Amino acid sequence: MRHIFIINPVAGKGRSQSEIASNINSLLQNKEIQYEIYYTRYKGDAKSFVDSKCTDKSPVVFYACGGDGTLHEVINAAVSYSHASVGVIPCGSGNDFVKNFNNHYLFGDIAAQVSGETVKLDMIKAQNEYSVSVCNIGFDADAAFNMHKFKKIPFITGSGCYILSVLYCLLKKLGKKLKVVLDDDYTFEGTFLLGVAANGHSYGGGYKCAPKALINDGVIDVCFVNKMSRFKILGLIGSYKNGTHLENEKLKDYITYKKCKTVKIISQESINLCVDGENYVFEEIDFEIVPESLNFRLPKGVTVQGSKPQKAQ
Repeated sequence: MRHIFIINPVAGKGRSQSEIASNINSLLQNKEIQYEIYYTRYKGDAKSFVDSKCTDKSPVVFYACGGDGTLHEVINAAVSYSHASVGVIPCGSGNDFVKNFNNHYLFGDIAAQVSGETVKLDMIKAQNEYSVSVCNIGFDADAAFNMHKFKKIPFITGSGCYILSVLYCLLKKLGKKLKVVLDDDYTFEGTFLLGVAANGHSYGGGYKCAPKALINDGVIDVCFVNKMSRFKILGLIGSYKNGTHLENEKLKDYITYKKCKTVKIISQESINLCVDGENYVFEEIDFEIVPESLNFRLPKGVTVQGSKPQKAQ
């Protein structure tokens, strides 16, 4: 088994990458384990690197050492190869995927990683992209898209840029007119503040948008929030972050939450979409669940929340 660690040197402003590389070398250097460390150089480099390494048909694990964006790149390359599996060592600013596991602190333990096992997890296919976490549209996606407007301001961090972008979006027109079709037989439409098609339950640095979602249950969790006043949004944020918005009586008339296998979203205009934090633009898009499509490296001592996943062959 080959173990290849793909490190994004700028994820999370590079705070822990050198420590991870040092830990990998100190643990594996004198052991009979075939391993390699690779530092990505630009956006898209992780995908190209995985493709190049998969020409060797021997079993391989690619560990995405970065945030959810790094993981997204690695997965979208590795999914094409049956002999490849994917692990994750969180060190970026957004690490929401690992929150779908019990004992997720062990994802940072190199010994637990290399002694782990490979299991099958679901993914969402969004056009030609695969998502392991959440695909989202609306207000929060617009905030992510507009962050670049504030990145050149001196002394403003990534989280500061996001807060400024949120305030900027609050001053603009809120709500997207959408038609949503689930499993080709259930349709709802209206003007929505935001919406998600979720495989995992969290995104955006800890917002539990789909509290009932499991990454191995074979369905997509859909949550759409109707347009509301700016004052009402302030009441939504706390519930939406801790995952209690489905039980909040003040919000029940604003929220549609369903489970399904396919989702079609139709917009009357171009709309921003985030797929595991990566940005796209669309007018009509289809999502479908692809059960047990990801070979995932589960560190020793870590379990998947919900039912026990199928072991990979």
